Amino acid sequence: MKIISFAWTVDALVQGKKTQTRRLWQDKYAKQFKKGDLVQAYDKNPRAGGKLIAIIRLTKKPFKQFPCHMTEAEFIAEGGTMYWKDLREFVQLMQDRSCGASVWVIEFELVAVKYEHVAS
Repeated sequence: MKIISFAWTVDALVQGKKTQTRRLWQDKYAKQFKKGDLVQAYDKNPRAGGKLIAIIRLTKKPFKQFPCHMTEAEFIAEGGTMYWKDLREFVQLMQDRSCGASVWVIEFELVAVKYEHVAS
């Protein structure tokens, strides 16, 4: 089963508030993910001691998007104001991290919570 780590957005994920994530993946890697895939969600990379926190199901085939094209609804689906002041702040962060390139958008639904993450 494929893996995605959620690091500091785990709380939004297990609360069902996060249904999208954006990644700076290589095209070849992203194209392995398909609509309907079950994916293990970890709190950090398992090779770094991460724990399985949930199972998610992809609701769409991953697609590319420029961060500046993100909508308010997509911002909320990312976890919204649980982590960022507003859409503008999130877009700026993504543009800085991607150097202005497009990022992969992964849309999913929460299938099962496996571990209750305790925020540190």
